[in-house]
Amino acid sequence: MDDEHAGPETPAPGADDRLLASLGDLIRAEDAPPAVAVELAKQSFGLRQVDTELAALVADSAADAVGTAVRAGEGGTVPRLLTFEFEGPTETGEPQAVEVEVSRSGRYRRLLGQLQPPGPARIEVRQPEGDAVRQVDADDQGRFVVEVVGVGLMRLTWYRPGRNAITTAWVRLD
Repeated sequence: MDDEHAGPETPAPGADDRLLASLGDLIRAEDAPPAVAVELAKQSFGLRQVDTELAALVADSAADAVGTAVRAGEGGTVPRLLTFEFEGPTETGEPQAVEVEVSRSGRYRRLLGQLQPPGPARIEVRQPEGDAVRQVDADDQGRFVVEVVGVGLMRLTWYRPGRNAITTAWVRLD
């Protein structure tokens, strides 16, 4: 093939590395992602496990206050009710879910939860701020309590023997 019909030359591998690094620095300095987005991206690596299923938030009393009738908590505040559900298979064919009552406990939050279907499990509460992780056990009826949970983003993961772990979507506790 003669030089007259040859295509553009291919640059040597790595020839553009300095230019791309400078461009990357400029973009990061001018349009940095929000800190919470960076933190959630880091936390998402925990979901890389192939055998972890994601439970979606299907009910939140903070978003739908109409028709919510629950007892008042500390200081007359009404607890927040959250329901997460995973539609995957169980032995009974029912969806797996966790219902959580979030109440104030001083400057922290207290979680009172119930797994469906009922049964023992290890519950993990994860928060991106400071990589906080708390673990408690659900009893034979699927009930559990987590006394001290910080305000901010939170997700739950429950582990049952012989089943895939299930992790909830992130939710903000105020």
